[in-house]
Amino acid sequence: MVEFAFSIPFLLLIIVTIMYFGRVFYIKQAVAMACQEGARLASRTPDLSDVQIRESVTGFTLSGDPVNSSSVVAQQLGSARLLSQGATGSLPPGAKIKVLPFDSDGSVEDEIAPGTIAIRIEYPFVFTGNAFTGGAKDFGNSIGIYTGVGGSPVSFLDFPISERAVALAEVYQKNQ
Repeated sequence: MVEFAFSIPFLLLIIVTIMYFGRVFYIKQAVAMACQEGARLASRTPDLSDVQIRESVTGFTLSGDPVNSSSVVAQQLGSARLLSQGATGSLPPGAKIKVLPFDSDGSVEDEIAPGTIAIRIEYPFVFTGNAFTGGAKDFGNSIGIYTGVGGSPVSFLDFPISERAVALAEVYQKNQ
């Protein structure tokens, strides 16, 4: 019994760690797949300089409101249950979908090679709780596991997951 009591904290730490990294990898893979499918579609879509066409391709406005629930990006994120109503709805606060180079803010993360089209998705990872009630302002929150007197807690942080996929533009884009 005593040995079991001593081993419980370590077993719980291992279980929580597996759950944490499993959730990170699941969301990261779902966001990466949405980027790849979106970039593939965007590379074949003419006139991406028009905001409405870009929103139709991604399925969302820059603020994360749904526009086209049948877009490949919305379908991928919905199939992973990463939208406000599970398979449908809006993106969580702090999430961004950009069609590059058109939605670029000039940051290094938004730079792509000339003649290419990219989709960049930033999605807030929240380990416990709901990404829709927190948002970007809550990044840095963590869950700490007590490690004993004088020990520092093991932290599991919330952070933004950012993925980008690039495709060669198959259709001429003006104002690129």
